[in-house]
Amino acid sequence: MAMYGALTSPSLAMLTQSSAFGTISQNITNINTGGYKSSTTRFETVLASSYDSNSDVGGVKSYRVNNIEQQGGILSSTNPNDVAINGQGFFVLNTLQDGSGDTFYSRDGAFQLKTFGTDSVTGAYREDGSIDITGNASANLITFDHDLTYLADKNGNFLQGWVSDENGVVTTTSTPESIRVDRFAFLSDASATSKAYLTGNIPATRDVAGTNAFKASVFDADGTSRTFELIFTKTANAQEWTAHINSSDSNITSATPSSGATETLNFGTSGELSSGTKLTPSITYSDGTIVSFDIDLTNLTSIGSTYIYNGFDKDGRTPGDLQSYSFDEQGYVNGTFTNGVVRPLYKLPLATFANPNALENRQFNVFSETAESGTASLREVTLGTSFGAFIPFSHEKSNVNMGTEFNNMILAQQAYNTAATVFKTLDEMTSTAAGLKT
Repeated sequence: MAMYGALTSPSLAMLTQSSAFGTISQNITNINTGGYKSSTTRFETVLASSYDSNSDVGGVKSYRVNNIEQQGGILSSTNPNDVAINGQGFFVLNTLQDGSGDTFYSRDGAFQLKTFGTDSVTGAYREDGSIDITGNASANLITFDHDLTYLADKNGNFLQGWVSDENGVVTTTSTPESIRVDRFAFLSDASATSKAYLTGNIPATRDVAGTNAFKASVFDADGTSRTFELIFTKTANAQEWTAHINSSDSNITSATPSSGATETLNFGTSGELSSGTKLTPSITYSDGTIVSFDIDLTNLTSIGSTYIYNGFDKDGRTPGDLQSYSFDEQGYVNGTFTNGVVRPLYKLPLATFANPNALENRQFNVFSETAESGTASLREVTLGTSFGAFIPFSHEKSNVNMGTEFNNMILAQQAYNTAATVFKTLDEMTSTAAGLKT
């Protein structure tokens, strides 16, 4: 190697080891950064072209390798906005609420709420103090502006998910949307009662024409609770009763079965009705509302001398607002409504890549796809999925190994010191050669 190129090799060595120190420093600095993926410095030989009869000028250069595929440890959390990925894949983020911005990918599932925009809401107060905006109410209407709230990462990028329909069905071929979770983001519509279950006992020893009444209520199509009274009357026959709706209630205009057209029930020697025995009442209320439903009497008995009313269970519901939400292992964002309904609102996709280590590191611990990484495939997590899963109430730590980083630091320091010594020696040799002329 010619003298003029002698300083090249140690100079490159010091530069590459400095780069290695930068990588180590970056890793150690982010050891507590959620979802951070470490990098490793690699080295390769550099050979310049020959000049005249001198040997090639050699050296080394560095390049970084991302350890994006390497899983970080998972810590439990009490924050409902935290969710970790165990296995492959990334959360999908977008810089704009409407999804038209830049798409980024992240492993950091420590999400937070972001207020973005407002909406005018018109509704009416319910009896429990909540606000009905279904349009069923016509009195005491109020109008107010309501903040829209979304799930976002720590940088304000909007978390993306597939939206579900009212039945909780998700179309995974649709375009993911920003996940909105404020109170009025979703509504649970009212549902009329279609089936009820009466449980209790009417005394077998009751005198002829003796009665027992069961007070109950059902929901109409608007979710309003409608009360009624179901009356059982003992006949002259053993274990035989009739049943009808009490239409003498001032709120009820007419009903079937009625006192003039009762339903006959026979409890038999066992004091039980045959399985599947039911009544099918139809009640017209004074405001013109009609409710029709089935009452399953399978669990009604006629035994002994004690009247027992264990309960009147029914389906149907009032309208409800979104009360809370939570993640599950399949990535569903499940909403709990004020009327007790729990159903999926969104489902998180997992973005996977052919070569995730080739993703580009971007500012604030997110990644973007490159030609080398390939394009993202949005995949659905289901029970039994092997490539990845979600862990609610958890977040992924960085995958930095402190022991490995300190070991690399020692090696880089020794290499740098050795290269510096070579550089100093060659500098002294050059100075001596320059002084030979005198």
